Amino acid sequence: MFRGLVFAGLLALAPSVAMAQQPCTTDARHVVDELYRHMLERSPDAGSQAWVDRLNSGTTVREIVRQIAQSPEHMQRFFSSNSQDSVGTMYRHILGRQPDSGGLQSMTNLANRSGREAVVDQIINSQEYTRTFGDWGVPGSGGVVYCGNGNQTAATQGTSGANPQMMYVDLDRNHNGQIERNEWRGSPRAFAIRDWNNDGVLSGDEVRVGAVPPSGSVEADDYNMSAADRFSYLDLNNNGYIDRNEWDGSLDTFYTLDTNNDNRITRAELNRGRRVNFASLDANGDGRISLGEWQWSHRSFDDMDTNKDGVITRNEFRAGAVPTTGR
Repeated sequence: MFRGLVFAGLLALAPSVAMAQQPCTTDARHVVDELYRHMLERSPDAGSQAWVDRLNSGTTVREIVRQIAQSPEHMQRFFSSNSQDSVGTMYRHILGRQPDSGGLQSMTNLANRSGREAVVDQIINSQEYTRTFGDWGVPGSGGVVYCGNGNQTAATQGTSGANPQMMYVDLDRNHNGQIERNEWRGSPRAFAIRDWNNDGVLSGDEVRVGAVPPSGSVEADDYNMSAADRFSYLDLNNNGYIDRNEWDGSLDTFYTLDTNNDNRITRAELNRGRRVNFASLDANGDGRISLGEWQWSHRSFDDMDTNKDGVITRNEFRAGAVPTTGR
């Protein structure tokens, strides 16, 4: 009955490079903030501390996701009388993707028969969710895994049991702790961008999760990367597309750029509509720009959000600093 969901999950499960590239965090507050931004589409309030406390006391991220999705706020704000629309929202908020046709139909039938809470349970208990996020992955965060509370299993989730502190761990076929050119699956340009010291291998800080590229390196130049360089940078497997697990910005922006809804971004889709102003980014017209409306990386959003309240106001927006051709 739920063959569509399982089959789509298998198609969506690219090698776990995306999870391996992201930090394993012990910061429960960071995890909850990411869930609020992605699932509730707003900044966290004082009440969010209850979720932080639950994470710190041992509740899994998977269970927090389930309870947020089934919370009165989520149900009231995002679930309409149209069951298909509601199922689409659940796919985006829980799995981080648009629903496939088979999954959409079967989940809509389940919603009509057993209620939307049953759909939340079905998606969160699915093989796709388990393989993509497990108990400790954070949907909508770009691959962050929570490993707080001394949890050892979280530290290896999404990395096939390998060291999560090494980026691109799946590419290290000879297990020597560095990535040689013949192990790299991306383009030569993408390799060169990451090879900060130009020694022909990716090693040390170049493959350490959370390391900051040195000033002056191409990777550190977050705002001046050309569109062509950005495409090569993101196209890790060099297949001519930016797949969902290669994207480094928000999923809302990925879906906006993916105009034909095939779960990948072409060069043409990436390069469209580069000239922007505050009004063009403020899609819902509420006088502020949320992360979901931002078209570039989480890092560049945070740089412009000077008071760190999760939105960019007109006063914070700097048109001259918008990375119109960069990440």
